[in-house]
Amino acid sequence: MNLPLCRSQQKGYKPAFNYQRQLHQVVLSHIAANLQELDVFSNAADTPVEAQPHILNWANVLDPDLPERISSVKEIQRDYLARKPNYTERERNNRSLGERGEQFVLDFERFRLEQAGRPDLAQDVKWVSKEKGDGAGFDIQSFTVESEEELFIEVKTTNCGKYQPFYITDNELAYSLQWNQQYCLYRVYDFKNEARLFRLQGAVEQYVHLQAKNYKASFN
Repeated sequence: MNLPLCRSQQKGYKPAFNYQRQLHQVVLSHIAANLQELDVFSNAADTPVEAQPHILNWANVLDPDLPERISSVKEIQRDYLARKPNYTERERNNRSLGERGEQFVLDFERFRLEQAGRPDLAQDVKWVSKEKGDGAGFDIQSFTVESEEELFIEVKTTNCGKYQPFYITDNELAYSLQWNQQYCLYRVYDFKNEARLFRLQGAVEQYVHLQAKNYKASFN
C-alpha cells in the first residue's frame, strides 16, 4: 500500500540531528570559553542549606550520565578586578555544605548496599573525614558489592548544576591515581533543591581538565 508520509516523515519535518549535534557542541564550547564566569556563582554554589534535601526516592539519586569532557578549552582572559571576598564566611559555608554532602553520600551508600542485599557491609560504611579528619585522600570508606573490596569515596558538593567546576587538592588527585581501582569521586549537585550525584571511577584526571589556581613558592 502506498500510504502518504506522516508530517514528521515529510521533508521539512524530519529531526535535524546535525543541528542538534552542533547546538550541543556550541553549548559545551561556550562553557569551555567562559569558565571564569562560573566563578561569579561560587557564593551561591557554596551557600549552605538549613536541612538535608527531602529525598522522595533514593533509587533516583544516581545520575548515570556523566558530564561530557569538553575537547578543547579556550585560554581564560584574566580581568584583574579588585575584590573584597569574605573568606571567613566562604570557608564556613564551604565546610557546612561539604559536611552535608558527605552525610548525603554516607546515607546513599548505606541504601545502595542494603538494596543489594548486603546490610552487613552497609553498617560498616565509615565517614573517615569526620572520624579521623581531612588528609586521608577520601571522605567515605564504603564497599563494592561483588568483591567486598574497600571503596574510597571523595565527595564534592554544589548547589549548582552538574557542570559546575569543583576544587580538588593535589593529595586527592594523587590518591585517585594510586588507588584508581578502588577510588570513586561522587559529585553531588543541585543539593539545595533536588540533590543528585554522578560518579567518576578511578583517576579523576581522565574526566576533567585541571587548572592550577595556587602555587607553592620555595627557594629550594
